[in-house]
Amino acid sequence: MKNYNLLFIFFCLATVLLSTSCFSQTAEPNPSPQYIYYCLNESSSPLTATPSGGGSLRWYASATGGTFSTTAPTPSTANPATGGNPLIFYVTQVIGGVESTPRTPKFVYVNQQLDLYCQTVTPNSITFDFANTGQSSFTYSYTVDGGVPVTGSHFSPSNFTVGGLSEGQTVVFTLTAVGAKVCVTPQTTSCKTTCSTTVTTPNFSQIAPICFGSPSPILGPTSPNGISGTWSPALVSNTASGSYVFTPNASLHPCATTQTMNITVLPPVSPTFTGIPATVCQNATAPVLPLNSNNTPAISGNWSPPTVNTALLGPVTYTFTPNSGQCTATSPTMVTITIVANNSPNFSPIAPFCSGDTPPVLATTSPTGVTGSWSPSVISNTVSRSYVFTPNPNQCSTSQTLNVTVTTRVSPGFAAIPAFCEGTTAPVLATTSPNGISGTWNPTQIDNNTNGSYVFTPNSNECATPQTLTTTVNPKVNPGFSSFSICSGSTPPALNTTSPAGVSGSWVPPVVDNTTSGTYTFSPDANQCATAQTINVVVNPSNTLIDFDWTVTEAFSNNQVVTISPTAANGNYSYKLDDGPFQVSPVFEFVSAGYHTVTVIDNNGCSSPISKSNILVIDYPRFFTPNGDGYNENWNIFSLRDDATAKIHIFDRYGKLLKEITPNGVGWNGLYIGRPMPSDDYWFVVEYTEQNTIRKFRSHFSLKR
Repeated sequence: MKNYNLLFIFFCLATVLLSTSCFSQTAEPNPSPQYIYYCLNESSSPLTATPSGGGSLRWYASATGGTFSTTAPTPSTANPATGGNPLIFYVTQVIGGVESTPRTPKFVYVNQQLDLYCQTVTPNSITFDFANTGQSSFTYSYTVDGGVPVTGSHFSPSNFTVGGLSEGQTVVFTLTAVGAKVCVTPQTTSCKTTCSTTVTTPNFSQIAPICFGSPSPILGPTSPNGISGTWSPALVSNTASGSYVFTPNASLHPCATTQTMNITVLPPVSPTFTGIPATVCQNATAPVLPLNSNNTPAISGNWSPPTVNTALLGPVTYTFTPNSGQCTATSPTMVTITIVANNSPNFSPIAPFCSGDTPPVLATTSPTGVTGSWSPSVISNTVSRSYVFTPNPNQCSTSQTLNVTVTTRVSPGFAAIPAFCEGTTAPVLATTSPNGISGTWNPTQIDNNTNGSYVFTPNSNECATPQTLTTTVNPKVNPGFSSFSICSGSTPPALNTTSPAGVSGSWVPPVVDNTTSGTYTFSPDANQCATAQTINVVVNPSNTLIDFDWTVTEAFSNNQVVTISPTAANGNYSYKLDDGPFQVSPVFEFVSAGYHTVTVIDNNGCSSPISKSNILVIDYPRFFTPNGDGYNENWNIFSLRDDATAKIHIFDRYGKLLKEITPNGVGWNGLYIGRPMPSDDYWFVVEYTEQNTIRKFRSHFSLKR
């Protein structure tokens, strides 16, 4: 083996495969686990192991991982390690820097017991196991069902089988470890062989319940299926219920089970009857005397007399005699039934009443003291019908029927009130209806100005319903004429005698005066629900708008205002600038530069409109854009184009004259000596004539490219 290891190591070195797999074949310090035994608190020594080939030892606390110690550990004996739970230490050796694998365990048992138990049990054998004992030599002894002991010695493995047994036999086995520590004491255990899959059970028949005091049944010693044994208790009590256990003979029937029988002792019972009435009405259907009681189980028997005679008044006693063979009391059961004479409820008839009235209440106790119930239980106050009184049981009373008549309420039958005009005389509300029903109205009188509802309530002695009449009061209609105006001297319109609302009537005065304003009153004809109406006719003066003047704010003002002044003041005029809307104010603000047209009209239509187009507003453009796009390429004050004397001088910001132009020319194109001037602000001075006065204005504008 050593030569093989050397050859193997040489091969690994030669192939430069220095892996741990090459050295895993190195021999371990001990080829198999070791077992060490100590008694509890016994002095212990360091563990030992012998390395091979001059190797060094490493000690561990676990099979893998962890850190090692080169000093052998000394196990503690302070705690017992019974039940197969020893202390475990692990050792390896290192040769040539290579550690052996796997680690070799060292098992230390402190106060170790033999841990004897039944491992395998069959109907014919029992195998005892000495688990985790660490021993290899034993002596034993055992008995079968308490027979002669059998002794002997046993060596590994740690189990022993007792064979040749029968079902249900018991083996008591004692094991002693040879050479073990004195603290490892002998162990004894008892096991019983199993029974076959079919276990025999005694099959005694259940004994039926017995009556208290009757002869007790005998419990037999052998079951119908041949199992012999004994009962406990041996005798059956005839005064108290109890359980009786049959135990088979263990030697004859080792695998037979016990049988328990519960025997009930019944107390003597008196028959009870719950359906027999104490009283029966005379000549009523006789109750049947039952031949079986209401007990569980029922008690059968016969009655004397056998039937009930309801023709004879008074009490009669009936005696029940149970049939033989039943667990009943010795005293007889007697029932007394009394035949009672019948009594009528004698309710009084109910008088007819009006529908909707509170109906009378049906009493549940009659004048003769009979209690019961009604069907239906409540009287209807809308429908006539019959009501049946059914007495409660055992009162010996007959039923009674009451017929109740409900009289239907009639309507008073007042005719509807036709609509009438407001303010006219209102109709009178009669307190007696056409069909003779008297009552009262709410409200009591009709309002001749407002629509309303009027409720007629019949008097309490009338079987009639209330009636509601509604009135429609037509409001007087406004004819619907409108006031108007005309021009003085024009042909006046005719006043219509039929209004827009369809009301006919007449006017005062009947003809419109075309020279003087005035009022005209329309009066509706008779039998029309309409009011009178007065209108105003205004006669406006004619041809008042003859001419107008205007003023314009000083040229170049920030807010150019045009003010119109008609020749005839205080007229009703409207004014329009160019194509804008008409306005009441004669003042137009922020008017643009150039010529404008102003139109003035007479709002009454009594004068012709006047328009003038020579209204000039003088102003200058604030910027121009000579960039070649054909739009706003030149700067000029075009609103002065009709002033032949006007001249304009243009300067840069330093006061250098750049250009002189006239308003009727093309203007300045932004060039100076043929060169484009830059985007900037430029100044100008303009001389012009305004209202025959030469004026001069200075300002600036922007050139944008």
